[in-house]
Amino acid sequence: MAMQLPNIAAFKAVPTNQKIALLVLLLGGIGAGFYYLVEDPQQQVIQTLRTEVEKLDKEINTNKEKVKNLAALKQLNAELEMQLAKNQEHLPPESEAATLLKQLSDLGTRIGLSLKIWRPGSRQEDASKLFVKLPADVEMTGGYHTLALFFDRISKLPRIINVSKIKMGAGRVERDRVSVQATFQITAFASPSAPATPPATAATKPPAK
Repeated sequence: MAMQLPNIAAFKAVPTNQKIALLVLLLGGIGAGFYYLVEDPQQQVIQTLRTEVEKLDKEINTNKEKVKNLAALKQLNAELEMQLAKNQEHLPPESEAATLLKQLSDLGTRIGLSLKIWRPGSRQEDASKLFVKLPADVEMTGGYHTLALFFDRISKLPRIINVSKIKMGAGRVERDRVSVQATFQITAFASPSAPATPPATAATKPPAK
C-alpha cells in the first residue's frame, strides 16, 4: 500500500487562527511530554543526589570534629591510665593486704603496745567492684605517745589503711607510766582477687564395647 502524503492544499485552507492554535497545542504537548518523561525524573535524581551529598557532608564534618578531639582524648586516656596505675600502687592484692594487717599487729607490739584483741572482720566488696575492705577490730594498751606513734606510722604507709571507731579508756598507772586502753577498727583496702578458674574436667570416654 502506498503511503499517502498530507493534503497540503487542505492545510493551506485552514484559517490562520486555527493554524496558530494547532501550533500552540503541538508545542504544549511537546513541552508536557518533555517535562514528564525527561525533566521530572531528572529532578528527582538530582534531589536524591543532593540529599546524599548533604548526608555525606554531615558525616565528614562529624569525623573532622572527632579527629580534632582525638589528640585530646588520647591525652586524657594516658592520664587516666597513669592515675589508675598510681591508685593500684595504693591498693595491694588481697593476699598482700592480709599480710600487711599482720605486720601492723607486729608493729604495735614492737613499739611497746600490748595487743589484747585482733579480730578480723568480714571481707567487704565495694559496689563498684574496684576494691575490697578487710577490717579488723583491735584492742591495745599502752602509753598515749606510743599509741599516737602507732597511728602516725599507719598514716605514712604507702597503702590505704583506715583507722576508725577509736575509743580511749581512762588512763591508769602501770610500771611508773600511764597506760591507756584503746579500741578501734583498722581497715585495709585492696584490689579484688581474680576469681579462681575451675579446673578443666577430663572428657568422659564412652565405655568400650
